[in-house]
Amino acid sequence: MSEDTNKVKEPGIDYETQAVIPDGKISDYITGQWVKESEQEKVRQNFERTLTEEYNYNKEDIRIDIKIKVWDGSKQRTKKVPLAVMKAVTEEPYILILVVNPKTEPAAKKNGTDELEQWLVDVKSAEFGCWTNGIETLYFQKKKEKLETDVFPVNDFPRKGEDASSIYTTDRRRLRVATGNNLLYAFKRCHDYIHANQGGSKEQIFWEFLKILFAKIEDETQNGRPKFAIRNAEERNESSGRKGVKDRIETLFREVKQRREYAGLFDDQAPGILFNPETVSYIVSQLEKYDFIHSSVDVKGVAYETIVGPTLEGTKGEFFTPRNVVKMTVKMLDPEPGARIYDPACGTGGFIVIAFNYISEKLRQKHKATWANPNKPSEAEEKALFEEIHEAGKNIFGTDFNSNLVKAAQMNMIMNNDGRGGLFAVNSLKPVNQWPKAVQEKIQLSSMDYVMANPPFGAKIKIDSAEILERYDLAHAWSKTSDDKWQMETNLKNAMEPEVLFVERCVSFLKPGTGQLGIVLPDSILSNPGYAYVRYWILQNCQVLASVDLPVETFLPRTGTQTSVLILRRKSENEKLMESMSGEMAPYKTFMANVKKVGKDRRGNFIYKKDERGREIVKRSLYKPFVESTILDFLPTVETTGRIVDDELPGVAKNYLEIKKSLQK
Repeated sequence: MSEDTNKVKEPGIDYETQAVIPDGKISDYITGQWVKESEQEKVRQNFERTLTEEYNYNKEDIRIDIKIKVWDGSKQRTKKVPLAVMKAVTEEPYILILVVNPKTEPAAKKNGTDELEQWLVDVKSAEFGCWTNGIETLYFQKKKEKLETDVFPVNDFPRKGEDASSIYTTDRRRLRVATGNNLLYAFKRCHDYIHANQGGSKEQIFWEFLKILFAKIEDETQNGRPKFAIRNAEERNESSGRKGVKDRIETLFREVKQRREYAGLFDDQAPGILFNPETVSYIVSQLEKYDFIHSSVDVKGVAYETIVGPTLEGTKGEFFTPRNVVKMTVKMLDPEPGARIYDPACGTGGFIVIAFNYISEKLRQKHKATWANPNKPSEAEEKALFEEIHEAGKNIFGTDFNSNLVKAAQMNMIMNNDGRGGLFAVNSLKPVNQWPKAVQEKIQLSSMDYVMANPPFGAKIKIDSAEILERYDLAHAWSKTSDDKWQMETNLKNAMEPEVLFVERCVSFLKPGTGQLGIVLPDSILSNPGYAYVRYWILQNCQVLASVDLPVETFLPRTGTQTSVLILRRKSENEKLMESMSGEMAPYKTFMANVKKVGKDRRGNFIYKKDERGREIVKRSLYKPFVESTILDFLPTVETTGRIVDDELPGVAKNYLEIKKSLQK
């Protein structure tokens, strides 16, 4: 039970106007007026953001709750349209958008697509319609002939400044950056459609979907007319057209398989795409409009994890590390382009993707300062940037025992403009000289500037192989000496928790003296008496630069294990020798933080910032800076309404870097 359960909830306050927020209300993104908070309203607010940020309509082009006249038999009735885009000159409705509750189905008698189609027929100026429940979004176009009016499904409606011919993706310039949850919902729609219309096991469906994602990325790297597209109404609605779509996707996938960096990735899968043409064309229709290469790491990452999670996660102690924890860790380490970065328990690639995007953004900022137009690079300028980004990506590596997770991580990196072969399916705890030669050439002991990891942990997945255990100091028995120190014994333990071995393994890959580790560990290692020798080993071999204690909500509702993030620097051999000779460690400062809030409650629901009186804080002016921020900024999430997600981790990273910088002066 949360500590606020028994308190009287006071109304929130808009700290820009000092106006008290009416109970149960939120601020509308378009008008700034208070509207009733509901699931349907949340859908509308997200779509309002989509209209401005993806379709480039100005707020002045958009109306909410406009009234229209529609025929009901022989009578005309007044209806309220939740959202409408208006024609610039005549101020008449051009696009009608029916926003409904997430539980409403398209075929519903009330508020279904039939009602929207009727609106389009009766409102003369309207040319396009859109029906959305936040999860599923359907588009319609109206064409008036001499004797009748036809309304039919299409892929999209025009962006600002486009005409009706632009609704099919025949030009790469029409690709747009995904915002909010739109790509997430597109992935979910594809997932639901596949399960309802195609069939197959969860894992088989995932890998077939992955093939199509690879084809999408491949298409974005090419020039000329897009192949990953629905080019006309026939390809959208007729079987012969759908077959043509699948043929093009098959061609793209064959090109993917010919790439040297993807060698072996799909060896265990069917040579072609098993989905039928209807399923392929549906997936293409949902994803074609988005520019995967330029969309943000968060938008793509959240969408991708939604599909990967139910299929691959959690079988052997693997869980996605929450994105805010990963971002905090990466920002505290603050890697520079060219640094060698490694995650020995990479899973689906959370740490390495964020690290890659972090250094990519540093390169982007450097190049941006030289661009003729800082907001839009020329083709040559962007090519030069991507070449440097790809070069930096060659220094990022990941390994994992689970080959399926490694393949998923490769797709994750490819979606983020990399995937150049630094990921390998090997047992990271085994001796490096037993790894395949190709892996040994890329990853060596004492060679990494940064190691980042959230290793699998738990008593149920202990390591009991003597061949592995004998290589680790921490797998031996340890005894306490008379001077309260610890010494390693010769005998091995029968089995060890993997997280203990991973501490030693991670440190062994760091460059002595300079290499830094960011690792998520269960608090038991940091507090239980039985692990005192582990803490002693850490202090002998590393400086503890930071310790961030995370609340129990961090990994809930999946697991309630209490965890911390440690930032360590590996000591050089000379440092250890000097300390051994002096009998004491050299003094240094350790940053410590005890985090109480990570942006969500125990059920995974968002929590929002409140003032000292318990009133929810609303600052609408913070939304634009948040949207325009980069991964380097790592700001708390701000909703379109101005509500601020109550997450202390951005502040922890900021404070750590400020203190670190002050100590270096």
